[in-house]
Formats: sequence, structure tokens, C-alpha cells
Amino acid sequence: MRLEEVIKAALGEVKADLVILNGELVNVFTGELEKGDVAVKGDIIVCVGDVSDHIGKDTVEVDGEGMYISPGFFESHIHIESSQITPTEFTRLCIPHGTTTIVWDPHEIANVMGVNGVREVIREVRRLPINFFIVIPSCVPASDPRLGGSGGVIGVREINELKGEKEVIGLAEMMNFPGVLGLDADVVAKLKAAKEFRVVDGHCPGLSGRELCAYIAAGVRSDHESVAGSEGVEKLRRGMFLMVREGTASKNLSDLLKPIVEMGLDTRNCLLASDDKSPEELKEGHVNFLIRRSIEEGVEPVKAYQMATLNPATYLGVDDVLGGIAPGRRADIVLVDDLEKVHVEKVIVGGKIAAEKGKLKLKIEDFRYSDAMRGSVHVKQEVKPEVFAVKCEGNKARVRVIKVEEGSLVTGEEEAFLPVVDGMIIPDPSMDVLQVAVLERHRGTGEVGLGFIKGFGLRSGSIASTVAHDSHNLVVVGADWRDMAVAVNRIIEMQGGICVADKGRIMGEIPLEVAGLMSVETADNVIKKRKKAFNAVRRLGCTLHDPFMTLSFVSLPVIPFLKITEKGLIDVKTQKIVEVVKR
Repeated sequence: MRLEEVIKAALGEVKADLVILNGELVNVFTGELEKGDVAVKGDIIVCVGDVSDHIGKDTVEVDGEGMYISPGFFESHIHIESSQITPTEFTRLCIPHGTTTIVWDPHEIANVMGVNGVREVIREVRRLPINFFIVIPSCVPASDPRLGGSGGVIGVREINELKGEKEVIGLAEMMNFPGVLGLDADVVAKLKAAKEFRVVDGHCPGLSGRELCAYIAAGVRSDHESVAGSEGVEKLRRGMFLMVREGTASKNLSDLLKPIVEMGLDTRNCLLASDDKSPEELKEGHVNFLIRRSIEEGVEPVKAYQMATLNPATYLGVDDVLGGIAPGRRADIVLVDDLEKVHVEKVIVGGKIAAEKGKLKLKIEDFRYSDAMRGSVHVKQEVKPEVFAVKCEGNKARVRVIKVEEGSLVTGEEEAFLPVVDGMIIPDPSMDVLQVAVLERHRGTGEVGLGFIKGFGLRSGSIASTVAHDSHNLVVVGADWRDMAVAVNRIIEMQGGICVADKGRIMGEIPLEVAGLMSVETADNVIKKRKKAFNAVRRLGCTLHDPFMTLSFVSLPVIPFLKITEKGLIDVKTQKIVEVVKR
């Protein structure tokens, strides 16, 4: 609207399109609950207080009796790809929970599709009704290319190219904090390219003292990887914005908030973030769940709402437009019937009623992805079982074995003695020693990294996936090579996804045709297929809580100690490729 129209609407000379009456405002500016009504014209809040003069014959009246009127909720940091649904479907799920603003780091898309993939998802979110802010992935590829390759690269040139997109608000998590401290030329160049951004997200678990000071002095303003409460407190004291994370994989909210509450610290620099969210959990709740959990941990209710509204808006530098119920702000409003349980009754997005009682009211059209995004698995020919054989002389082989642990991304190194038949080392499911392989899938190089792994517990069968952090090549684990080939070939046919095979048959599959990371199907269908695949893996003997998540991290050569990429086994500590067979 023109400024003149806004002023007239605020004065009541032009009648409101929508008013909310009889509710109690969650005033995130003063930290109090306040009786007051709200008037909206177009997508702008024009008046708060007495709005009786703003009501006309065409004004939609929303009765807020017995309800609390909050600003729309912010997701401060998330990788939507980890939900295995598209941003469009994610939006359909999160609006009924009160989420009206999302800060997305498309790190996974960038690792597969590079700058063109980031541009494509920007085009997708641009058409969605809620606010999407994009932060440019800073670490693509995430590890030394000599140890494994991704499909895309985001360097200084790509950062400068993406600056022109209006949704881009900053630089995403600078995971390479050793590179910052060691003055790595590429890392420093990226930070310099991001100097004009207000938002430069961090990723510095365990960093403390002068190293933390140096990291902050480099321009990094937030962190979402804190685990211990003392770590979070130190970062707050040094002026960082602390993203209190509670996602599907990592749950740090309780540990981080406990000392903040006990010490009575100011929470204005605390933000709420999920980082990763499964579709199952997203159906049940989103940022509203994080607010509720914060209140359960002792945060005063209005302060908990501030952590999901005004605080992130301030961090992003958009608090003049978003983050509060005030004149001139965008009309993103949530009505809850219980302040502490954060049960969302109604959601208003851009001045329009978007959801009621958990049901989406807006119609959101699907986005059509390019052929490149839907055809990202470039394995040139059918994979034969013998591709997975590790060759060796003799009758017995002493091999290195990757050891996975429940609930940990850290993998150990063990050894096992395996039989050699016809010059090939045979996995032994009876000892829980399975074959593991990573196939390059971005450039059709034909590279295959081979090894052995322990901890999955498969008695037979195989699991394969194109969700393999951070390069997202094709990773497969199995009790025998035939089922590994069956699973891998099905994924190539689907152009990405997760597959479970046993005795030559497909037992469960999750097609993820968008960059091999996301499905174009509804969340309900994805959840059903995930459940079937989970059940199939459990029938094969796996007892891991989330075997697909565990599998997705065995190829990330920046987390200790032994990992595997298409280049081979990686000793993470030395950052060198090591032999499978120990001589």
C-alpha cells in the first residue's frame, strides 16, 4: 500500500480488512500481556488498541476471546532438505503450527546442484505465502575435495552472484572454524565477501576463550552448535546470538537453557531453531513446540515467545517489518488458546487467515522442478554385485572396520578377520561385519569407495541412500553384494532416494527425486513410505533408532574417526586415505 493509505487506515478513515477483537496481546516489545485489539489493512497491521473505528461492513472480524495474540513464529535455522519434503510441502505443514518466517540454509541442495540449485529453490520459495530468508551455504564442498567430491561448489564468485537475490540475507553456518582461525585463504575470502551482510551464521561446537573471540571478531554473529550450557553462556557473554537447538537429530534445548534460567540471564540474544526436522515430527509441531519446551525449562512465557519472534527478527535486521504486533509490521499473527502449551488455534499470514484448528486454509500450488534437479544421479550403467568386492590374496584378511554407535555421528575404528574366497573378501553378518560402499553420483566418474562396517546388525539384505552428508553421493551397506546391487540400481532408476532390499527384492523405498534429497509427494505419503522402509530394516535385524540417519553420516570425513567416501576409507584425524586391508 501507499504510505498515504497506510496512514488513513491507521486513523480509521479507511476501514480495516480484518480485525482481531477481545484477545490478549503477547507484547514482545515490553515483555507483558496486554489487553488490546488489532486492525489489519492489506498485509499490514495498522492499529493496535481500540479498533472500533476501523470496522466497516466488509471487515472480517476474528473473535479472540480467551486467546493470546502473538506475532508469527520464526524458524531461525533449518535445512529443509532433511525433512525429505519440498519447501512447498514444508510450508503446508508448518503454517498450521504458527510458523510464518523461515531462515533456510540450503546446504544440502548446494552440495548436489551448486549455485543453480540454490537459485531454483529461491524461485520456489519466492511464490510461497510465508517469509523465506536464504543464507548462502559457506562450506560447499564441506571437506577437502581430495577426500571426496560433491556436485557443487560455492565460492566467492557464487556468493557474489547470489547477493542479488532479494531473499538472500546472509552467509550460512561457517563450519570451517579451524579455517577461520588458521587464516585459510578461501575461508577469509568468503568472510570478506560477506562483510556487507548483517547475518553471518556460525558453527563452532566447543570453541572457547581467545579462539572464540577470534571467530566472533571475524564477523560471525551466531551459533547453533552449542551443546553444554556453559558453552552457550560464554557465547552469549561475548555478544553472540545463541540459537537454542531442538531438532530431530540434535536436542540441546534443555542443557542450554538450564544455566540461563538459573542465572537469570537476559534472553534477548537467544533464538529458537530446529536445524533438522523429520516429516513425522513436523506434522506434530514446529516452532510452537520449541516455545513450549522453553517454557517447560523455566523460561518466562513472554520471553519464550520473544525467542521465536522479536529476537530472530532483530538478529536478521527485519524487526521494523516482522517480529511483533505493532503498527507498520506485516500482519503475521498467531492466536493460541493456552499461553504455555502454545496450542495454535488460528494463523494469519500477510493479513489473510491461513490456518484454523490445525487445518491449512490457503491453497498452495506445487512447484515444477527442472529436469536437472530431478535427474541428479549420474551413475552411467547398471551396477553389478562384483563392484562391491574388495580383492585380496590368501584365505583370510585383516581389515579395518568402521564402527557406528547409536545416537552418535562419531565412528570408531575396529578390525576383523574375514574369509577370502576366489580372491575376494567376504562380509560376515554373523559378526555384524557388513560391506559398505560409496558410489560417486554427480559427475559419472565411476569411482567406488569400499570398506567394511559394524553396528547396523543386518542379518541379510541391504540399505542404500543418496542422502549422504555432506557430498550426498550414493552410500550403501549390506550383508551381501547382490542385495547391495539391487538397492543401488533401484535408487538409480528412481533418480535418488532410500531403498531397502533383501533376497533380490525391494522391501521398502522412499523416492527422493529432487536432487536425491526431497520427495515431490505429500508429507503423508513420505511418512508412510518411511515407516515401511524402517519396518523392513528392522525385520532384517537392525536395532538402530534411525538407521537411515546413521547411514547418511558414515561418508562425512570431517567427523572422527573412520569414514568412507568414493575415494576410499578416510582417517579423519590425519585426513588421509587408508587401506581397507591391514598388512
